[in-house]
Amino acid sequence: MKTLLVTSAAALLCCSLLVVATVDVSQPPIPSEEILVKEDSDVNTAPSDVASVSKFIKEFHRQIDDEVYWTPERPGEPVQEPDYVDSSTPVIIANQSSPAEVDEEVNSTFVVSCRMDRQAGSLTVELVNSTRLASMLTTDPNITSRGQKADCVVLLFYARTCPFSCMAAPHFNALPRAYPSIKMAAVNALHFQSFNTQYGIVGVPTVMLFHNGRPAAKFNDSEYTLEMFSRFITRHTGIQPEEKMFVTSVDFGGPVGSVMAKETDYWLGLAWLVIGVVGGVGVAKSRMWLNIVEAVQDLWRETEAQHFHTE
Repeated sequence: MKTLLVTSAAALLCCSLLVVATVDVSQPPIPSEEILVKEDSDVNTAPSDVASVSKFIKEFHRQIDDEVYWTPERPGEPVQEPDYVDSSTPVIIANQSSPAEVDEEVNSTFVVSCRMDRQAGSLTVELVNSTRLASMLTTDPNITSRGQKADCVVLLFYARTCPFSCMAAPHFNALPRAYPSIKMAAVNALHFQSFNTQYGIVGVPTVMLFHNGRPAAKFNDSEYTLEMFSRFITRHTGIQPEEKMFVTSVDFGGPVGSVMAKETDYWLGLAWLVIGVVGGVGVAKSRMWLNIVEAVQDLWRETEAQHFHTE
């Protein structure tokens, strides 16, 4: 009897599910207006018949979807504009650069922009002292960037006792003929050592390019030839040589001397003296030196004692 009741209950449940599915399929679509009215009136009211179960579930899920996934296309809700600017959108900015900035942009491929006016006495290298060099490297306060045209100076730091300076001298003496718009000068680094510290000169020969009295570039190649000097100037100024470059016999005669001079370097002697004194003091205080002194003293005492016994 119990088995018959359980079987009957299962059959009734299957029939109920079949009826609900049939009603759900055969039910015509409900307009969206009726759904909105239904949500406002009795969205929380429980259904009274089995046919309304599917509609209640659909409306509930639709309400959840509308709250979670908001779409601005729904009627009655305004579309809000975003508060940010898309970075992928190209932005066009008007160029309001000053003439000085435009000049700097034009010369951005080079380090400095030099004046092309031929300077007085620019066809030869000028040997300068500290006073002349200070006046030559005077800055113009109206020129604030390397892109603005200004006077350029190529300066050679040399020493007459340095063989490498003597080898580079004739090549540097030939530069003014190829670049008459750039002032070529040379200063003896041993006689005017204050500029060595100021411009970071650690050895000679050293070639530096100055723009408006300020250092702009330093020659770092290992070959001190006319061709390498020309490449250095063209690379940083964009100025091409005006004539074919070659070294003549006159260039070996000056202004920068190509023959190594024999001079007494007093600073070098003083340096060796300091090294000797410091080394002697260090050796005198070392343990090894003390052991040697004690060994010599012991040997001297033994020799004197042996000589006394012999007598």
